[in-house]
Amino acid sequence: MIERNYDEQMDFILEELIKEYENLYKGVNFYSGDHHQTTKDIVTEKVINKYGLKEWEINVLYYTLFINNHIKSIDPLTISLEGLVFRNNGGYLVKSKTKKQESERLERIQNDFKKYSFGLMVFTAIVALGTIVSGIYFAIEIIKYFK
Repeated sequence: MIERNYDEQMDFILEELIKEYENLYKGVNFYSGDHHQTTKDIVTEKVINKYGLKEWEINVLYYTLFINNHIKSIDPLTISLEGLVFRNNGGYLVKSKTKKQESERLERIQNDFKKYSFGLMVFTAIVALGTIVSGIYFAIEIIKYFK
């Protein structure tokens, strides 16, 4: 099973929501042959056109954004303050990149710890061997002295 990463698509949804709210009251449309599209319809259409996702995938993305408190509601689709701040701080792509860097840093620390622990184990073995040798030497000297 292929695991798909939707970070770019969720960032795109947040970005399009921000754009839609910026353009919401820019002009008045006196006559439109089409019925009024909701923000959700507009964003969904843009995501489908750009990424070719299926409707159920987009609904899962909306639900994920809702669970993460980046949108206030799905119908009507409204972005939250946390979503605005999160998107302005880089969104899911930056979060994913930061998480990957942190994981790599922890892996380096673990590898360094393994190296140092092996060196400490060798040092302890040498000290223990030296202690045994000196113990045997002094035991022999004590036995020679009392004989």
